[in-house]
Amino acid sequence: MEALVYHGPGQRAWEQVPDPKIEEPTDAVVRIDTSTICGTDLHILEGDVPEVAPGTILGHEALGYDVFADAANTNALKVVLEAAPVTGEPRPREEELVGHNA
Repeated sequence: MEALVYHGPGQRAWEQVPDPKIEEPTDAVVRIDTSTICGTDLHILEGDVPEVAPGTILGHEALGYDVFADAANTNALKVVLEAAPVTGEPRPREEELVGHNA
């Protein structure tokens, strides 16, 4: 697959990287259809987030499909990847956040 890889402040490149794999029972592989850049990505590219090491694949907000929804690869779900941690518990006013539903 192709990914945007961070190589240090102001340095990034589109590169071929290995396809992701399921490693833990809670993992999911998502085929990305649409992605966006956010302020965090911009801060990383500027070098303002020293915890991000060169070689990191950027992008953490996207829309796509779970490609390994079950063993038969059927019932793929449309999913939203967002930067906020997800606990599985309803968030306050979640019913009003229609932009967070795929």
